[in-house]
Amino acid sequence: MAFAELGLTEKEFFALPPFRTYMMQMRYNREIERRWEQTRMLVSMQHNTSQGRKRNITPQQIIKLSFDRQSGIPEWTQEEAQELINKWPDIPNSN
Repeated sequence: MAFAELGLTEKEFFALPPFRTYMMQMRYNREIERRWEQTRMLVSMQHNTSQGRKRNITPQQIIKLSFDRQSGIPEWTQEEAQELINKWPDIPNSN
């Protein structure tokens, strides 16, 4: 992917820190998803305005994109959070 889609040379690829390459990859993927978002919006509008349709569809029913998913942030109660904190091992002091 780094060479084909991102246009990096081998020297540039190995000179970049991994997080930079990852950020470039995320940017590329978002750009592709934005194009798909436009396409699925147009397809759903065309379908929903056609005369012979049986029901309306949403863009999310055509193709699922990464930003359609629910947030990955877990919802914990205070007790669950405290239990997780208590399970965490103590980090020894290096001083």
